[in-house]
Amino acid sequence: MTISTFGLGYVGCVSLGCLAKKGFQVIGVDINHTKVDLINGGLPTIIEKDMDMIIKEQHKAGKIRATQDYYHAVMESDISVICVGTPLGEDGNLNLEYIYQTAKQIGEVLDNKNTFHIIVIKSTVLPGTYQRVSEIISEKSTKKVNIVFAVVSNPEYLREGTAVQDYHNPPFTLIGTDNNKATEGMKQIYEKVNGEFIRKRD
Repeated sequence: MTISTFGLGYVGCVSLGCLAKKGFQVIGVDINHTKVDLINGGLPTIIEKDMDMIIKEQHKAGKIRATQDYYHAVMESDISVICVGTPLGEDGNLNLEYIYQTAKQIGEVLDNKNTFHIIVIKSTVLPGTYQRVSEIISEKSTKKVNIVFAVVSNPEYLREGTAVQDYHNPPFTLIGTDNNKATEGMKQIYEKVNGEFIRKRD
């Protein structure tokens, strides 16, 4: 299984390295060429315990690579994980524009893809974002949710300084989806992760 991670910031970098360490091929995607170059040079984009060693090892093993080409990343992967930033706006609310822009990009690619694709939202979002992302992808791809693609909510709780440990040993793993095929895909991702796997149907 190949996974594309959109956003190479804190959550994206940790996800990239830890997924590769568990045996997956991972393609990191970011608009920032400096972050892309760091990953392709075997270096992390963040300062976090153990990440320098993990990125170096997985890059050397050929498990990770990074690109600014979102089209290639989606076409070459089975699952896309959205880890882009959701900064606070002037009104104090989360700015979801990066989430929606990524959904548009994924939808654009899915219009030319015939295999089932799973989109996972790990970014911090507001209630209803799952539905809106599904709508945007359907609009851009002219394809129906749960037939050609599925969207999964999968919040990530990582603490600075212990992010790698937290990733591998969460108290539980929570996903939100009404699609059985997406659930099975997520179980594969978390097969070797400690903690109970909990599915909530939307």
